[in-house]
Amino acid sequence: MAHNKFIPNLKQLHQAIADLPDASDCEEDTFTTTVLVGTKAHQLIFTKKPIQRGSQLVHRWIYEGKILIRNQDQESVS
Repeated sequence: MAHNKFIPNLKQLHQAIADLPDASDCEEDTFTTTVLVGTKAHQLIFTKKPIQRGSQLVHRWIYEGKILIRNQDQESVS
């Protein structure tokens, strides 16, 4: 199986972030969405991670273990 080397640009990542459900309400630990580049579809996989925020434990989406997606990030791109 060929390794997918696709790296989304910021606009494509914003499209994918707009599709994310609220991490705190989602029962699944991963969310997969698709971005189209020309006629080719690429899947982006986000993983849910618990984050300590003050005295609260909240859930956030993480892209490739590098980019944390906050709720206000989702609202700003939708």
